[in-house]
Amino acid sequence: MVEFTANNLPATEADINFSDLEKQFVVPEHEETLENVVVVDNIPVVDESKEEKLVQVLKKVFKKYGTVKANGIHMPKESSGKSKTKGYAFVEFETAQQAHAAIANLNGYKLDKSHSLLVNAFMDVERYTEINDEYQAPPEEPFEEREHLRSWLSDAYGRDQFVVYADQELSVFWNETAHPAEKVISRSNWTEAYAQWSPLGSFLCTVHEQGLVLWGGPSWKKLARFIHRNVKLIDFSPSERYLVTCSTEPISVDAVNQMLGAGNEHQNPYSIDDEGHTVCVWDAQTGSLLRSFPPIKTEDGKLAKGSWPQFKWSPSEKYLARMTQNSSLSVYETDTMALLDKKSIKIPGIQDFSWCPRVVYDPRTNAARPEMLAYWTPEEGNLPARVTLMSIPTRTLVRTKNLFNVFSASLHWHPEGHALCVRVQRYTKSKKSRFTNLEIFRAYERDVPVDVIELKDCAVAFDWEPVADNMRFAIIHTDDPTPPVTNATGIASTAVNTSVSFYAFERKGKL
Repeated sequence: MVEFTANNLPATEADINFSDLEKQFVVPEHEETLENVVVVDNIPVVDESKEEKLVQVLKKVFKKYGTVKANGIHMPKESSGKSKTKGYAFVEFETAQQAHAAIANLNGYKLDKSHSLLVNAFMDVERYTEINDEYQAPPEEPFEEREHLRSWLSDAYGRDQFVVYADQELSVFWNETAHPAEKVISRSNWTEAYAQWSPLGSFLCTVHEQGLVLWGGPSWKKLARFIHRNVKLIDFSPSERYLVTCSTEPISVDAVNQMLGAGNEHQNPYSIDDEGHTVCVWDAQTGSLLRSFPPIKTEDGKLAKGSWPQFKWSPSEKYLARMTQNSSLSVYETDTMALLDKKSIKIPGIQDFSWCPRVVYDPRTNAARPEMLAYWTPEEGNLPARVTLMSIPTRTLVRTKNLFNVFSASLHWHPEGHALCVRVQRYTKSKKSRFTNLEIFRAYERDVPVDVIELKDCAVAFDWEPVADNMRFAIIHTDDPTPPVTNATGIASTAVNTSVSFYAFERKGKL
């Protein structure tokens, strides 16, 4: 380096080397980042008079997942004409973690009937603008053959499988008729509580203190794990796409983190919003938590007596619903897990409900008709008992019928959804004995006509013949004036003399 003196000065500033000073007094650069900003699209377009109200609505939605900065919501406006917003907004959180939580939980959130929020990271906009216009094919991944989850269907002898849990050992057997059962696989400590098959036999579910595990395929390998401490009850949706679990222990994020151990907190599927909940709905294919629910409570805040399964599924599995007895029916949309129309259906006195088991198609247009559910309410004061058919998602009342002197009622849908039989246990005028009426609703015919069969005795069980277009059914009935209590399958608590009768619709449509 050239040394400068009073007699040897540089001709220009460019001749001076400042590298030693720059190195000594270097100032660290702070990279500007907008990771804490999200872009919210598909919000309502409003004018100035409604802008502040919309901001407050958005704040209420986003505050569940983080703190929005003061004046942290900015909605661009049209430059010409009446001052209206453009239908999107920028939301600034205090931290990037809060912004990521909002994206994970609110993308697809249904704000109202016409607007579902699209939430993305602001930094993604810059990333997308830097994408090369020239298409580059992604690398081809090698084909990985997966085991067939229902490989047992290919058994040469057409056998089914069953599972036995005894002496800490869980075993799967082929069901034999003329020979001893053939063992397929057996493992010690495979489960800590019990095991359960999925409805179609694709999965074997084992229950553990930390949650449950799905197994399947010829090698019986682990397919998915669901973290739910001390789970007691399990239920699958009919197509096995969804899984519902219930525990007697309320969810605690800290307890789950402690159970997983330091460094594994990222495996915790729960957030602060899940605290205290006991029922979880999962995606059975991915193992991801879709939503958790608190235990059902009565209007006075006490735990309500419930039955299992707690949720019932529509035939398309677009909806699931659960009932608060004597109070309301809550229907949720499975794509967002949000409450349909953001409110429960108030049905004072509701005792039971049931979905139509099939999606019914219009024979003229071949278009799917709206899904339907039925429920009944008992007599109260001067009000009669009532059976109601409701269309979902519109909540339109398709048909109602009043019933009198009702002791109880049971709902029985035809396997193909063409008809609903309501088995009504009624009192005689003296109230000392009971008899049965069968009210058969032709659910998808014009004006929903109802056929009534009046029995002189009590029908303790009813079932349709499981044939597509066959409208035949059978009942088990007794002449006992006060028959014993039966469970959902018609099994009585005490022995009783019964008879079986068969019914069919004639060609003219009459019974």
